[in-house]
Amino acid sequence: MTNIGDYIKLIEFEGEEILLPLFLDHQSTTPLAPEAELALFNALEHPGNPQSKDHIFGLNAAHLIEKSRQDVANLIGAKPDEILFTSGATEANDIALKLFLSNRQAPAHIISCVTEHHSILNLLSFYQEEGHRVTLLPVDPTGRVCLQKLKEAIRPETALVTLQAANNEIGTLQDILAIDEICALNEIPFHSDCVQLLASNKLDVSTLKIKAASLSAHKLYGPQGIGALYVRRGVEIPKRVRPSGTQSAALAAAFGAAASLISHSSAADNAELHQLSKTLKNHLIDKLGDAIRFNGYPKMTLPGCLSITFKHVSAEDLLAALPMLALSTGSACLSHDGKPSHVLKAIGLTPSECDRTIRIGLGRYVTETEVRYAASMIANACQKLGT
Repeated sequence: MTNIGDYIKLIEFEGEEILLPLFLDHQSTTPLAPEAELALFNALEHPGNPQSKDHIFGLNAAHLIEKSRQDVANLIGAKPDEILFTSGATEANDIALKLFLSNRQAPAHIISCVTEHHSILNLLSFYQEEGHRVTLLPVDPTGRVCLQKLKEAIRPETALVTLQAANNEIGTLQDILAIDEICALNEIPFHSDCVQLLASNKLDVSTLKIKAASLSAHKLYGPQGIGALYVRRGVEIPKRVRPSGTQSAALAAAFGAAASLISHSSAADNAELHQLSKTLKNHLIDKLGDAIRFNGYPKMTLPGCLSITFKHVSAEDLLAALPMLALSTGSACLSHDGKPSHVLKAIGLTPSECDRTIRIGLGRYVTETEVRYAASMIANACQKLGT
């Protein structure tokens, strides 16, 4: 059994101390913010079922959930009654599609994209088997959807457009404002998987017409095991599609604390992560030159998310040579399935190039010294492996 404690050690780099191993995989999950951890354990101090309204313990649990609902709503400019807590983003995506498709009598048409998260793609496969029709839009080499192709894909029977706000593998941001406008003009419900967006970018649903958005606590420094679905007022949520079971007051409280923190820090986090990314890129380019290529859209991208293709080094060999750096070969959900990334294939990479691509995910608690150390270690490993 692997014990992370066996790997922990303190080293000195450029005159500063660094604690290893370094976590550089923030698109898979984020560390729990101290504020969220405190809220979690404060809630766990007292028993309480939010359904038990006959005593103070149950009332306290219910209060924690409602306060958290307000905090999550504030994060995206929503109203508390528009926030539905779920077990995570996968359940949120499932409920979102059910809201717009489960009551359709005739086969409906759904528009999505080839680079969507597999939680969406798997659902779309299910709906296709049920007789619905699906159009998966292609992307350009930077990972962006062509807005003209979206307009051309719309049919009279189009019942839903579901497009990811930010890609979890290459960091590309879609033009959500333009997509929202296209859907509104055609009176088509728009849902977006916004899981990766909110740790460092704003989403204000009050300025949009978007009908639903999926969120996840553990992608914005909250706990694993809880997510949320924003559903605009006026969209009916049948009881049969709502999450069942008892809501965890502790997880909700931690989610709310993380959301409140992000509400005040996302601008600063965004600027800091852009600077850290620039530092990492510059160091790698200086050391490796044209032996590397960065994937994704260079301007509209998640700060801190870097997809790098190496010319001569396999991702598997590189990660094996860097046990003190937590890096990944792509989506955490599918990193060991043995198949080339569907996202990398969609932007034009060959299977061989996919096998030579890694993802680095920087986050709020990563320092510039740690970034320089990581760049140095990656460059050294590449030079050894490439010879």
